[in-house]
Amino acid sequence: MLEQPKDKHHELIRERVERHFWIGRYTVQDAYTTSELSRAYDREDSPGRIRLLRRVYRQTPRLPYDLALKAVTDSDPAVREWMGRNGQMLDYRDARHEDADALLDVTHPDRDLPMRLRRDSDPFVRATIFENPELFNPMWRCSDWIDEFKGCAPLERMAMMRNQALNLDLAKLILDPDDTSLGIDMNERYTVAKACLANRHVVENGRRTRRDYIPRRHRWSGWFQSSDYSQSIWELAMKWPDEAGIPFRTVHTVQTYDRVKARIYPHCKEVPLRAAIIESCLPEDEATLRLARADTDQGLRSMAYWRSNQMDRREIEAALLREKAEKDNGAMDGLFSNPWLEPTAREILESMTEGTGIHNAARHP
Repeated sequence: MLEQPKDKHHELIRERVERHFWIGRYTVQDAYTTSELSRAYDREDSPGRIRLLRRVYRQTPRLPYDLALKAVTDSDPAVREWMGRNGQMLDYRDARHEDADALLDVTHPDRDLPMRLRRDSDPFVRATIFENPELFNPMWRCSDWIDEFKGCAPLERMAMMRNQALNLDLAKLILDPDDTSLGIDMNERYTVAKACLANRHVVENGRRTRRDYIPRRHRWSGWFQSSDYSQSIWELAMKWPDEAGIPFRTVHTVQTYDRVKARIYPHCKEVPLRAAIIESCLPEDEATLRLARADTDQGLRSMAYWRSNQMDRREIEAALLREKAEKDNGAMDGLFSNPWLEPTAREILESMTEGTGIHNAARHP
C-alpha cells in the first residue's frame, strides 16, 4: 500500500516535534557535567579537543566557563585559532549595562575571554577573532567598524574581510580608490578590496537584490538598501583601472540590477569586462542585453543573443539580414542555441535561413 501524502506530513511533524524537544547532555550545565567536560578535555590531544568543543557547541550556544578558559589559553595555537574563529558568547563578566554604551557593573572583570584572544601572543590567533561574527559584533555602527579597521594590523584587516557580517558601508569605503579616510595606501587597499569582493555578505547582498528584494516601503526589513549597496559597489569598482582586476572581480561576483549594468556597459572598453557583464545577466536584463546585441564584438553579440528572451519579429529579421550581409554568424550562433526564444521567433529564423547551411553553424557553448 502506497504511503499517502497525509501520512508523510504526519511523519514530518513528528520529526520536527522530536527534534524540538531533544535535550543534549550538556544543555544543562552543572558541577557534574562541567567536571566531566574538563576531564575529557585534558585527556584529548588538540584535534580531539576541537572535536569536543564542536560537539558541545552543537548542544548549547555557550560553553562552561572553565572549559572555554582552557580552550582560549590552550598551549596549542590550533585550538586557540579554532576558538577565535568559531567561539560564541565568550564574555563571562556578567556585565550589566544601562544602555549600549554605559557600563554599570562587572561582576567578574577577568572573564572577558574575547579580549584574551585579542591579546594572544600569536598574531594569527589575534586575527581570527575579526573573522568571527559572534565575537566581532555585527551590530556595531559603521563608525565602530571603521575605527576597528584603522586600529587593526594588516593581517587582522584581511581576517575582517572574511567576516560574514562585514559592514557594507565599510566595504564601500574600501572599494573607493579616492577614499582617504581609512588611512591605507593603494597597495594595501588593492589587497583588501580583492578580499572584500569575496566576502559572503557582500556577494549575498547583491543576490538578494535580484532574488528576494523587499520593496523600499518596508523599511523595517532592512533589505531595502540591497539595491543601493550593490549599485554603489559596481560604480566604485569601475573607478579602478581595468588592469587592477577589481572591475572584473566585482562584475563576476556581485549581482545588481539591469539598469545599473546598462549604465555601466557602454563605458567598458575591455572585451573581457563586457563579457563578464553579459555573463552576469539574467534573461530579463533586457536593457543590458539590448546593448550587448549591438556590440562590435561578434562573440559578445552571440552571448547576448543566447541569453535574450525578449526579441520581437523585426529585431530578429534585422539581425539576420545584417548577419548575412556582413557574413558574420555572431547573432545566428546565439539565436539557434537560445532556449528562451518564442516558438514563433524560432520558426521565422529557421524559415529565413532554410537551405543556407546555418543549421550546422557552431553553437554557443
